[in-house]
Amino acid sequence: MLSVTKALVLQHGCKKTTLKEIISSSGVSNGGVYHYVKSKDEIYGLILQKRLEQIDERFYREAEMNLEGPVSIIVNELFGDTDDCRVFRSVYLYLVSQPENERIRPIIRDFYDYWLKLGSDWVRLGQKDGVIHPDLDPHQISSYILSYYVGLLVNSAYVTDDAIFRQEPIIGFVKKLLQP
Repeated sequence: MLSVTKALVLQHGCKKTTLKEIISSSGVSNGGVYHYVKSKDEIYGLILQKRLEQIDERFYREAEMNLEGPVSIIVNELFGDTDDCRVFRSVYLYLVSQPENERIRPIIRDFYDYWLKLGSDWVRLGQKDGVIHPDLDPHQISSYILSYYVGLLVNSAYVTDDAIFRQEPIIGFVKKLLQP
């Protein structure tokens, strides 16, 4: 169902994609869908979480124990030019643009908490391997980096200069923040 939803988001956008359309395109029964989610927004939350899980898996699978490799994996997986990156950005921006929506607020809060936990774990690993300053508080530094990434995600919807989303400047900024 997530792959069908991602295809519909790419085709129609988040707002115009309906739960009815997701259900009919996925071939899953109404009862099957409603057993797991109550809205398309919950499906969008699952898409965000799944994307972070994929980034986390790749981080641990491919990251060498230096700082540039892991940071470049994260940056490329968030700001790359793939369909998965575009869907992630579209869904994230769609959901965070509705802070008054009581159904969406817990979805974003849970997603943020999950992202913060992963980031803290990544910082701890870097500290253990000696590539991140040992005196940094993993939770606090992860929160700062997450705020930076979220700012870039928001800017990606409005800024036409793709140069600010290139890996090198982002990696350089994060490395300066983290290195001993």
